[in-house]
Amino acid sequence: MPKSIHACLKRTLFAVGASVLPLLGAVPASNAAELKHVTVVLSYIPNVENFGTIYANAKGYFKEAGLEVEIVPGTSGIDGIQMISSGTAQIAMVDAANVLSAEGRGEHLKVIGARFQMNPQAMTCRKDSGVTDAHMVKGKRLAIKQTATRQADVFLSKLGLTTKDMETLSVGGSDISAIIAGRVDCLYSTFAFNEPRLIEGAGVPVNVLPLGEYGLNSQPGAITVTEKYLNENKDVLTAYLTAESKAWAEFFKDPAAAAKFIVEGGFNDGLDLEQQTYQAERQVSFMTSETTKEKGILYLEPKVWQETAANSFAAKSTPSLIDPSQFLTTEILDKIDRPKL
Repeated sequence: MPKSIHACLKRTLFAVGASVLPLLGAVPASNAAELKHVTVVLSYIPNVENFGTIYANAKGYFKEAGLEVEIVPGTSGIDGIQMISSGTAQIAMVDAANVLSAEGRGEHLKVIGARFQMNPQAMTCRKDSGVTDAHMVKGKRLAIKQTATRQADVFLSKLGLTTKDMETLSVGGSDISAIIAGRVDCLYSTFAFNEPRLIEGAGVPVNVLPLGEYGLNSQPGAITVTEKYLNENKDVLTAYLTAESKAWAEFFKDPAAAAKFIVEGGFNDGLDLEQQTYQAERQVSFMTSETTKEKGILYLEPKVWQETAANSFAAKSTPSLIDPSQFLTTEILDKIDRPKL
């Protein structure tokens, strides 16, 4: 995570503690009685990853749809699933693996859409390592983040490899110094829009190898609610996804302009325009697919979820193999006219 983002988290969390985020376009109190209140937990801080929710709120799309939306940034210590399960929030943008873990614990959730069609996690390798395909990591030096050890074992098994086939180094969650210094050839795992840019900014060209291309695909940014909330509030969720889809349509028209809106809008102090533009422009290919060309953005792909479920079980993140069909539903999405990209 960029240092500039670290610098603003304390302020962001303070805003959450205040329970209202005025900089994120909260609806004036005078209108609140006419609107249905919904608290939404973002997948991350207010940046281009969460453009749809932020823009829809700031531009009044939610208000037009009859909603008063309160936004909670998804930062360290914020558990979106816990919040919707307790009723302190109604919608959460959640990592797919976390949905599966919650289902394994007996939660009753429903995923009604997903922002990403391709897993934005990646293995990043120095170009001078010669690694242009993940299978080529054999015999190389691989840094593995401490938080990704189990997932790395699953990833390597997909390649027919184990850690014995290479030299490995355990590093901290945000440590990119080893790859910059040349002590390792590759780093597992990275967010395709953050660490690669930082590494290249230090003068080290890289190859970014998305995990989704090697059997570890998933749909993060899963728009998640409880089963009970879905059953009782289908009109609210239809209104919500209609407004968010409208906002994402603006994002796809001009990702660079979307990045500028987020940075200059004051939603999160310290964001870097160059980084946000870099992320926005690359985010497009991870949010679109053959499925979205046919079904529209935010759509759910059952085969991807089956793959994620199998990988979660292999990584021992779930006690059994979870059947995603029990919590996936396109009932709301199918009611909404969304961009087909």
